[in-house]
Amino acid sequence: MDPIKWYYQRRMLNAMVQNKWEEAESFTHKLINHEGPSMGLHYNLALIALGSGDKEKAYDVLVKAVLRYGESLRLCRLLGDIAYLSGKGEEAIHWYTSALDDDPSEKEEYLMRLRLDLLSSEKNYTKALDVCALLPEAEKRMVSNPEDARSLYERIVQDDPSQAEAWNNLGCLALDHFNDKRSAIEFFTRTLELVDHQGAAKNLARARKA
Repeated sequence: MDPIKWYYQRRMLNAMVQNKWEEAESFTHKLINHEGPSMGLHYNLALIALGSGDKEKAYDVLVKAVLRYGESLRLCRLLGDIAYLSGKGEEAIHWYTSALDDDPSEKEEYLMRLRLDLLSSEKNYTKALDVCALLPEAEKRMVSNPEDARSLYERIVQDDPSQAEAWNNLGCLALDHFNDKRSAIEFFTRTLELVDHQGAAKNLARARKA
């Protein structure tokens, strides 16, 4: 075992888990300098840029990774997600289509095809982008005004049903604030149809026991 590599990896991953993005980026670059570049490390740099709120930097890192390593499900899927949420519809179509050619999981395929369907209509995609802008406000109101939060999340999933976190938060509101077990189970199930989500899985089990 290379102790230096192990140390840098541990510091990088711990920093990512703790949302210490500058530290995570620093140790990722130390790893690259120590053992050379790799697709996985460049992917981590993109995740770190996203975590720090810089979508354009993340997108640039991923495009350079594609040029260096070729297209892959992991790179193209994340490029598609960033393009989709950034209003780059044609680019999102390109990256999602490429990702679909690389054997995605059932959930990944379902989410990407859902988004490609929205992208096929300029009107529907515009509506999806508009409601995505409501996500931060909806999250803020989860505790301070659950009724408003529920209304916002219902609007979000109506116009963009690919928003897994919105479905999960609807489930949390239904279960914890409105004593609506049936709706909570439905919303957590919808979340898990889109993504693997440990929190939603635990919430679903909690709702079924309620």
